[in-house]
Amino acid sequence: MSDPGASGEEGVAALRHDLRTPLNQIIGYSELVAEDLEGEENARTREDLAKIGLAARGLADLITREIQPGRITLVGARAETADGKGAAVGAKDHAVIPAAEPVEAAPLAGETAKILIVDDQEENCVVLQRRLEKEGHQCAAVYDGATALERLAVEDFDLVLLDIMMPGIDGREVLRRIKTDEKLRHVPVIMISALDQIESVVACIEQGAEDFLPKPFNPVLLRARIGSSLDRKRLRDAEQAAYAALQESQAKLATELSEAAAYVQSVLPAPIKDGPVSASWQFLPSSSLGGDAFGYGPEKDGKFGICLLDVCGHGVGAALLSISVLNVIRAESLPGVNFSDPGEVLTGLNNAFPMEKHGEMFFTAWCGIYDPSARRMRFAGGGHPPSILVRADGTTEILAAKGPVIGAMPGMKFASAEAVIPPAARLFVFSDGAYEIVRHDGSMMSHDDLRQLLSRAPHENAAAWTMEQLRALNSQSVFDDDVSLVELCFP
Repeated sequence: MSDPGASGEEGVAALRHDLRTPLNQIIGYSELVAEDLEGEENARTREDLAKIGLAARGLADLITREIQPGRITLVGARAETADGKGAAVGAKDHAVIPAAEPVEAAPLAGETAKILIVDDQEENCVVLQRRLEKEGHQCAAVYDGATALERLAVEDFDLVLLDIMMPGIDGREVLRRIKTDEKLRHVPVIMISALDQIESVVACIEQGAEDFLPKPFNPVLLRARIGSSLDRKRLRDAEQAAYAALQESQAKLATELSEAAAYVQSVLPAPIKDGPVSASWQFLPSSSLGGDAFGYGPEKDGKFGICLLDVCGHGVGAALLSISVLNVIRAESLPGVNFSDPGEVLTGLNNAFPMEKHGEMFFTAWCGIYDPSARRMRFAGGGHPPSILVRADGTTEILAAKGPVIGAMPGMKFASAEAVIPPAARLFVFSDGAYEIVRHDGSMMSHDDLRQLLSRAPHENAAAWTMEQLRALNSQSVFDDDVSLVELCFP
């Protein structure tokens, strides 16, 4: 018996398994030999082989019916019937063999595969291996669970045919180890079992087995279930390959965005500590990189200029457009534009960067020119958040200028406005990412919330302090948009 120590129902099941094993082998070999015998001259032999196979199936069915826990009891090495008499199974009974025609096996559809056969009966492995190799598959056979796990650890297989009842590590335990191994759990496993082991089969399916094959093997069913399992594996492999490609693409994109963000930050101006205007800034690119960029510095006539812009959308394209616009402003390369007038600058940019010629991208901007001698800031805005002036006493003033987004309306004229800058005042110019933040309670900050926050900012390192407050207020680990905040201090 497969398990000499077994008793009760387990012992009867083991006896039934051992009695059927040679019959399954007879059935398998008779079918294989019949398939190899072609031609009219072998017709009689094929008929005899078919009769042998049918007789073996009938006897296997008889064993399944008669060798049951309620019908026999194991006493030592003997099997007794329910009335206590010793019985030789099948000695007096005979199987009723139904008439049937041999089934012609159709060629296996799809590609061939590398299959591992696991069965403690070497003859079963040989039958399966010969049949599958005729279909073009590459097969390997092992005869115990431990060896199967060793082979799976060092070789790649497309499919495992796994017998449930084996000594030592049985099929259920082998299946459990396969499905809990990160490397192996995607390998499909078809359980090999007798039809009366259906409860074990169900448990194996619940544990992750792909399918099951009853003994004795029906060639058409064998082909269909192996083909179906391999098709599903190919789909899973394709999904895994697509997922890996997506991950690689996302990693590449993240690298490109990181490089683009580093480039944008490298072209931003250095802080200014001395002079009629001191300047500092904070810039935090979002995870997908927006289109923020800004520049400032003294002009040739002694005035001080600043411009902050925000291109719609995210990604490398938005960042490149923002840098292109910033470079045009720095080089003052807009023909016929007076760069001492912020309104004319925005008008020139609107004409030079129509959205239909730049991937349907537009941008917002806030530009200002400060005259230290008059302490006046002349400014213009195009769809951009108003800047906030914080006086020495903490009171605030909104520097807003009306104007549409830039690039959307050809021929649009932008007007300039003016504001007096009192001593010890600070001007904060920023993108909308500095206040369009979802807080921990689910509410979104407003422009007025940011104004109140800036009014409380310390006089030293106000931009850095404000950025820390925004990080604490943000309910997410990253910002949805670029955050740009420029602080200008006027002595």
